[in-house]
Amino acid sequence: MQTARKRLALLWFAGAGVCFVVLLFISFFARIVEVDGLWGWFLPAVVPNLSLIIGVLVYTQRQQIQPEMHVDAFLYRLTLGLSLLYVLLLLLPLLFFPLTGKSLPELLDISRLWLAAVQALTTGAMGAFFVRQDDK
Repeated sequence: MQTARKRLALLWFAGAGVCFVVLLFISFFARIVEVDGLWGWFLPAVVPNLSLIIGVLVYTQRQQIQPEMHVDAFLYRLTLGLSLLYVLLLLLPLLFFPLTGKSLPELLDISRLWLAAVQALTTGAMGAFFVRQDDK
């Protein structure tokens, strides 16, 4: 269970880190971008899940919960798949806005629609997976 949690944490922190670096470049070099709106779009999209991950990892480390807990394979794969999909969908508007013909703020507003749906599913799966305690 601990290994699975760490893999999900790695996916989330790596994905958020890549987005963070892309946003830094856009913030520094893009001329017609409202920086507040850009970061206002990104931070609520990743901070809640990253906070959940950190909280659970710190809690399990302090409680020294058995590292040999079994993983529900389906729940792990579902959470991993949804997390990967969400991180990729988060990157899409940042990487491809020059190709769309739309402004970045316009594309970020559009992306809120699909991100909200996938974020809700991903956060639910992560909550179920990260706080799961094995009865065995």
